[in-house]
Amino acid sequence: MAADLGTMIDAYTASHREEMVAELMEWVRHPSVSRADLRTEGAPYGPDVREMLTFALNRLSSFGFRTEDHGGYCGSAWYGSAEEEIGFYAHLDVVPEGPNWIFKPYEPVVKDGFVIGRGADDNKAAAVLGLYIMRFLKENGIRLNKSFRLMMGCAEETGMDDFKTYLQRGGKVPGFGIVADAGFPVCYAQKGGWNADILVPKGKDILEFRAGNVRNAVPGDARMVLRANADEVIKAFEGAEDITAEDLGGGRVQITAKGQGGHAAFPEGTDNAATKLAESAVSVLSGSAYDIRGLEFIAKTFRNPFGEGMGFRYEDEMSGKLSSNAGVFSVENDRIRVLLDIRYPVSADIHMMTEGFQALLKENGVLLEKLQIEKPFYIDKNDERVRKLQESYQEITGREDEPYAMGGGTYSRVIPGAITFGPGLHHDEKPEFLPKGHGGAHGPDEVLHIESWLRAYKIYLRSIIRLGQ
Repeated sequence: MAADLGTMIDAYTASHREEMVAELMEWVRHPSVSRADLRTEGAPYGPDVREMLTFALNRLSSFGFRTEDHGGYCGSAWYGSAEEEIGFYAHLDVVPEGPNWIFKPYEPVVKDGFVIGRGADDNKAAAVLGLYIMRFLKENGIRLNKSFRLMMGCAEETGMDDFKTYLQRGGKVPGFGIVADAGFPVCYAQKGGWNADILVPKGKDILEFRAGNVRNAVPGDARMVLRANADEVIKAFEGAEDITAEDLGGGRVQITAKGQGGHAAFPEGTDNAATKLAESAVSVLSGSAYDIRGLEFIAKTFRNPFGEGMGFRYEDEMSGKLSSNAGVFSVENDRIRVLLDIRYPVSADIHMMTEGFQALLKENGVLLEKLQIEKPFYIDKNDERVRKLQESYQEITGREDEPYAMGGGTYSRVIPGAITFGPGLHHDEKPEFLPKGHGGAHGPDEVLHIESWLRAYKIYLRSIIRLGQ
């Protein structure tokens, strides 16, 4: 990469730093949670994410870029007119804000070098980088042999129906593209996704059991209402860690649990409040006359975040251990609905895994209402495209990190020719002003480290120019 181009990139980044941060904050102000249950014509994921997509396309148009709205499922913007394209993928939808925020999720602020707000990191930061990649190319007259195409999806956090539908309807994507929705350097393998909705017989004394907002986030809070003798149950829970019980009157007791939320793909360090509550209730009330049989199944089957209670012990060198998250709980009639998010290794036998789980459910009278399976992603670490991206990463960071595998799932699973690459840096600084459990992509007080984000911008610019010329 020519030294003068590197100097140009550095100067442009420095002169646009404050403008880029302000731009990102405007995007974060939109509460763009994907809601397929609120779909209307042209807004398949509800009005909020529809508004976000309109805003994004208008911003790109205001800088003179050609844009296209793909029916509200996703949107595109182009720099250049060559038929062959390089893609850059981001998503505009966010997970629900969830509880325990110190800052306001949609009123972003800058503190100690971090932007704080829902979507600041996952994944609006990447979409804004796409805009500024296009601006740099245009404003500096950089000509590429390929067009650059920014594509922004609207339902990544809820199963990637956005690009699945777009492709099923004949939509075209670039022959090669970068998914900017993980960490650097190149992610060469991603676990498969195995999502299930099950209905567990709850037991007649459980009146309510509620936790979580989305299946791909570990719930940090859980609540249960039990038909019981209040004095007896409150006394039984005395001294239980992070568990409280209170009398609601009328023979009802509310029991709540505090856990440690986080991203379902990375269970280390998390503590699922719902399975914690179930386990504690079973332990404390064992031998009592209360019918809480559903909690026994939940605690035994889902307390371990690596699927051991489900009979899963899959692990491989490429992609690591299977992870399991019971993310959403609610009561429906005489059952507890549980939404599961399981990430299975590349080499796992998905047919044997599914058959084994179905047998476990049948044995316990649990209904399997819905099952959705996503194939894993894998690309050879020695692929030429991987090598080119690695070179750009090494030039900016001076690091020799190898391509890596992860449990998180990105658009690489569903978009042909798409490789996940950044924008997170594994050596990012962490916010010292936030308590443990805050600052993560799916947790409270989501943060973006600004200087790392700008370093990612430089890596992307070098990569796009290298691939485009």
